[in-house]
Amino acid sequence: MSGQFIAASLMFFITIAMTSVFWYPAYKISIKNNIVKFYWVGFWAFLGAISAFAGAQAVLVILGQNVENTAGAILAGITAAFIMFVVFAWGRLTLKGFSSFVQKKD
Repeated sequence: MSGQFIAASLMFFITIAMTSVFWYPAYKISIKNNIVKFYWVGFWAFLGAISAFAGAQAVLVILGQNVENTAGAILAGITAAFIMFVVFAWGRLTLKGFSSFVQKKD
């Protein structure tokens, strides 16, 4: 087996391990509020998707495929979507917390 395939296999298994590490908190920590649970799982799912896609890109580059431009653009899109998701979640959860605080004051 050539060194290129060994390196690609190692990168593939490292990618699988890192992606599963990102899924672990989403399943192990139980959250009772549905909105918070949605954003908690979504946060870790996005991180897992970003790491899986970046790892797949690295494996293909190791194997000599020319995927830098296309995969880089897709990875930038996924990263931008992740940032928008986090900002929207922060805003929504802040407003929900503020509204529940105001309702308890009355």
